[in-house]
Amino acid sequence: MAVEMSEKEENLPTAKREADTEAAMEMTRKRENLPAAFSVRNLSAWYGRRRPETQPQYILQNLSFDIPAGRSAGILGPNGSGKTTLLRALTGILPSEGEIRILGTPLSSMKRRDIACCCAVMSQFFPTGFAYTVRETVEMGRYARRQTGTASSDREAVDRSLEETGLQDLAGRPVTALSGGQLQRVFFARALAQETPILLLDEPTSSLDLRYQAELSRLLTRWMQGKTRLPDGRIIPNTLVCICHDLSLALDLSDDLLLIKGGALAAAGPKEKVLTGELLADLYGMDVPRYMLRTEKVWKDLLAREKKTKS
Repeated sequence: MAVEMSEKEENLPTAKREADTEAAMEMTRKRENLPAAFSVRNLSAWYGRRRPETQPQYILQNLSFDIPAGRSAGILGPNGSGKTTLLRALTGILPSEGEIRILGTPLSSMKRRDIACCCAVMSQFFPTGFAYTVRETVEMGRYARRQTGTASSDREAVDRSLEETGLQDLAGRPVTALSGGQLQRVFFARALAQETPILLLDEPTSSLDLRYQAELSRLLTRWMQGKTRLPDGRIIPNTLVCICHDLSLALDLSDDLLLIKGGALAAAGPKEKVLTGELLADLYGMDVPRYMLRTEKVWKDLLAREKKTKS
């Protein structure tokens, strides 16, 4: 639900409004005594059924961090650092050791349906072996809710997700006939239809054009302002966990950052506290701020020319 601002609030500097909003959410979390969306201690994870015999065979090694409910966390790191592995371990898709708690409950004691009621995952890999329609694919997101929901609530959730992602006109089309960008929107719509307080997204804009990247960013920002009721009656502030190679998008969407390097946690915490040029240089092996600013002059010149033409 969007938060309406008074005229006085609208005139406040953006940084001040953001600080006030963050402080208000922190007070709400304390007042409601909410557990963290994820509380992770000494997490190590691997691929395969057997526990690795040597430390280098672990993809993730001894990660500890918290992601508070109602916050958005961006996971950054170079290719092969373990970002996707972390996303999969957090929901029990991959075997791991250590402790993971989801909204205060140990992951090890949760059934798959329980996890699916708390967390929706959108992977960067899209299985499309069967020609389900767009609507049928989005409806699959309602599986975990069917024991507590109704047919009408399922339809409403699916219709709302299709509308929010701009897929109404494609609802009857087979997913095998879609472009990569359209398919990505379908799987994001399925995650929304799942109606969970936690969204975990792996490169959500990788196949989207600029227009849909901007729309997805707006949709996620609006979704982050809401809350979700769990089947047990608890109302939880929405929490976003997102892997992004696009640093601008990551910084725009994230309150907190988890920086991963070589399967280990390089830094974690509020973005304004953990992000430094030195840390980014260590993470990516390059001068990241200078690289990100390389095209700034091009866009400034373009805007200046257009302004001069119109005047």
